[in-house]
Amino acid sequence: MTSSSPEDGPSAEVPGASPDATDVPPTDPAPAPGPPARTAARAPTPRRHRAHRQASAERAAGYALIAATVVAIIWANIPGDTYSGIWMTELDVGIGGADASFTVRELINSGLMTVFFFTVGLDVRREISIGSLRTWQKAVIPTVAAIAGLALPAVIFVLFNLHSGHLYAWAAVISTDTAFLLAALALVGPRQHVRLRVFLLALSVVDDIGALTVIAIFYTVGFQLLPLLIAAAGLVLTYFAGRLPVMWRRPVYGVLWIVIWFAVLASGIEPTLAGVAIALVIPAAGPDRRRAEGVRDLAESFGREPTAQAARDLARTVRQTISINERLEASITPWVSFVILPAFALANAGMTITPEVITGAVASPLTWGIVAGLVVGKLVGVFGSTALLKALRIGDFGPGLNYRGLAGGAALCGIGFTISLYVIDMAMTDVAAQNEARFGILVAGVVATLLAAGLFRMPARAPAGRAA
Repeated sequence: MTSSSPEDGPSAEVPGASPDATDVPPTDPAPAPGPPARTAARAPTPRRHRAHRQASAERAAGYALIAATVVAIIWANIPGDTYSGIWMTELDVGIGGADASFTVRELINSGLMTVFFFTVGLDVRREISIGSLRTWQKAVIPTVAAIAGLALPAVIFVLFNLHSGHLYAWAAVISTDTAFLLAALALVGPRQHVRLRVFLLALSVVDDIGALTVIAIFYTVGFQLLPLLIAAAGLVLTYFAGRLPVMWRRPVYGVLWIVIWFAVLASGIEPTLAGVAIALVIPAAGPDRRRAEGVRDLAESFGREPTAQAARDLARTVRQTISINERLEASITPWVSFVILPAFALANAGMTITPEVITGAVASPLTWGIVAGLVVGKLVGVFGSTALLKALRIGDFGPGLNYRGLAGGAALCGIGFTISLYVIDMAMTDVAAQNEARFGILVAGVVATLLAAGLFRMPARAPAGRAA
C-alpha cells in the first residue's frame, strides 16, 4: 500500500531569485540579528511537499499497525478468552447459490485482505509499466535483491527447523511487510531518503510477487480447475470492461470482481490472490497529456465564468488525466492503512504472554528460525546482493544510494508481519507453536528496526561520496 514513486513525474523547477532583488543596494555589510531568511534556492518544491506528505502518511499507518498489535496482545492476555471467542465466531457469506462459512478471523484474512493484496497488485502493475521495474537496468537491482532476500531467510529457517516438525512454515520468513517497512524508514531512516524509498518500494514489489507465488504453489489445498477457468474468464472481461463508458465501469467491475473472488475461493487457491490478479489487468500509465491540455482550456473557461457545472467539468477532467490504477490506489490506500491492516493485526497478532510461553519461545527452534531468517537472512541477502551488483557496476543505482543506505534498508527488510502472520495461520494449527512463531515475528521486527537505526547513523562511506 503505497503511493506512486517520486520518479513517476517531473518535479517542478525551483525559481531563482527575483531580478528586483538586485536593484536594492546593501545598506549594512553586517548580517542582521536573528535567523537567516529562507533563500529561493531552499524553497520547498512540490516534490519535497509530496515526500513530506508520504512520510507523514506512512508514519501514521505504522503507528496504527503498532497500536492494533499492542491492543491485540493486551486483549489476548485478558482473562475470559474473549479474544479467541470473538475472532472464532462463525459467519455465513453467500451470493445466490454460492455460499461459504467463515470465522470472523477468516473473513478478515481471506476477504478484507483481498483489498490489501489488490493494492499490492496495483503497485506491481504500475512499477512494471511506468515505474522502477520498466527497464532491465532499473529492474535488475531490486529483482536480484528481492530474490536473495526471499531465498536466504528460507534456507536459514530450514536449517534451524530440520527436526522441529515445523518446516511447513518456512514461508513465514520470506516476505517483508511493505507498510511497516515504509513507516520504519520514515521514523528511523535518513532525512533525505527519496531514492532509498524508491529502491525499497521496487524491492517490496518483487518480494510480494515471490511471496504470493509461494503461497499459491505451496499453500493451495484441493485445487479445482473449472472454478479457476471461470476466474480467468472474469479477468479477461475485467480487462475489456475498461473500455466501457465511465458510468458503466463501476457496476460491471463490482460484479466481475465478486465472481472472480468466489471462483478463486472455489478453486482451492487462497482467495486473496484474486485481488492481485484483478489489479494486474488494470492499466497503469502516466498522466494523459491530451486531457491535461483540456484541463488548461477548462480552467480558463472556469476563470471567465465560474459556474458549478464548469467546476464539475474541470474536476472530472483533472481526475481523468490520472490513470485508473493510481486513482484506485489513492482512494483505497487510506482504508487499507487505517482499517484493513489494523483489523488484520488485531485479529492475528494476539498471543498469550506468560513466563512459560517466553521460556518456550526462547528455547524453540521455530522462534529462533524466524528471528534469524528475518533479521540475518534479509540483511545478508539484500545487502550482500546489492553491494555485489554495486561493486560490479551492474544496473542503475542512481544518485543517493550508498552502502550505508543499502545496509539500513536491507535491515528494515527484516520486518515481516502481514504475510508472516498470514503464513503462520495457514501452516500450523498448534496454539503453542503459533504463539512461538508470533513471538519470533514481533522480536524480529523490533530487532530489525533497531539494527537499521544504528546502520543509518554510521558514517557514510559511499564510493560516490553521496549521502543516502
